[in-house]
Amino acid sequence: MLSKEEALRVAGRFLDEAYANDSTGWTIVVLPDGSYRYHAGWAVRFDSQEALDSGQPWIGPMMKILLVPDDGSEPEFPPTNIPVPDYLEKLAAGEWPEGGGAR
Repeated sequence: MLSKEEALRVAGRFLDEAYANDSTGWTIVVLPDGSYRYHAGWAVRFDSQEALDSGQPWIGPMMKILLVPDDGSEPEFPPTNIPVPDYLEKLAAGEWPEGGGAR
């Protein structure tokens, strides 16, 4: 089981790589206060520094949550077509991905 601090470090490294070659020029920052534990890991919130500085939430990535599993598997962005809590419930029940098992 990852501690919150470990999950934040994993998320930071993943996001640095994910946005390293991004043409938008956003500065991605992890938001520890908005991060929370779910059944199999952490949901880590992040945003662009530009959105935080300007107060304009539409600046930056559309999805601003990264799931960091406790089992050491690759972090993932949840799908955007359903609310994150619903996705996490489906994941825990083994209903996501379709025909998949619980994580």
